[in-house]
Amino acid sequence: MKTLTIACCLFLLAGVVHADGLPKAGRYVGKVLVFDLTDDQKHEIAHFRTCHLARFKTMNPYTPYVFQLTPGQRKGLVRDVGFAPTYFEVEETYRGFNEAGPHWNVALRFSHDQIEVPLDLLLPDAEARKAVDAQGWKTTNPCFPKVGEH
Repeated sequence: MKTLTIACCLFLLAGVVHADGLPKAGRYVGKVLVFDLTDDQKHEIAHFRTCHLARFKTMNPYTPYVFQLTPGQRKGLVRDVGFAPTYFEVEETYRGFNEAGPHWNVALRFSHDQIEVPLDLLLPDAEARKAVDAQGWKTTNPCFPKVGEH
C-alpha cells in the first residue's frame, strides 16, 4: 500500500512539473491558430537558432522576441483575438526546445513547415513591452538589427 501511495504521488508530481513549460514533442493543449511558415520565416528561425541561441551567454541580455508573422497571419490573429503582436519568440518544440518561461507571444514550431500560436498566451504590444522590460532584456537584438525600430 505504501508503494502504491508513493507511486501515485510521484505520478501527480510529474504532471505538475511538466505543466511549468511548453509541450516538448506534442502540441499546445489550449486554443491555437496554426500557420504555414514561409521560406523567409524558416530562414529567420534558422538565423535565430544560429545567431542568438548558439551564442546564448553573450546574447542573453537581448530580447528573444524577434519573429514576425506575415500580414495574412496577422489578420488571422486580429480576426480571432482582436489584436496581433508585432514580435514573437519562437520555440522549436519539434527540435526539443522548451524554455521554462515565462511565456507570452510565442510561436511554437511543431513541425518543419508549421507553427502554432497559443491564443491564451498573447499580449498586446504595450503589455509585451512591459514584460520584456521586467525580464531586463534590451529591446534590441544584434542578430536582428530592425527589432525595436518601431
